[in-house]
Amino acid sequence: MITSLGYGTYFFFASLMILMGIWAFFFIPETKGLSLEDMDRLFGVPERAGESGGINKELELEKADGAVVESTEDPVVR
Repeated sequence: MITSLGYGTYFFFASLMILMGIWAFFFIPETKGLSLEDMDRLFGVPERAGESGGINKELELEKADGAVVESTEDPVVR
């Protein structure tokens, strides 16, 4: 069955791999030398509560400013 496919299948697959390589080169950001926290910020991952000053630090700052803190989000429980 594989011998009956012909060389067109291989050219098709090779052309897809070349196109995807070009796409990855231009559209996927470089992450070399970045910390995990920087990569989270780069890809838009929200910070978890209690880590690197995340939500808890923001709440403390808001309370210090005298602002009313109302949050609809539940903190992440580990």
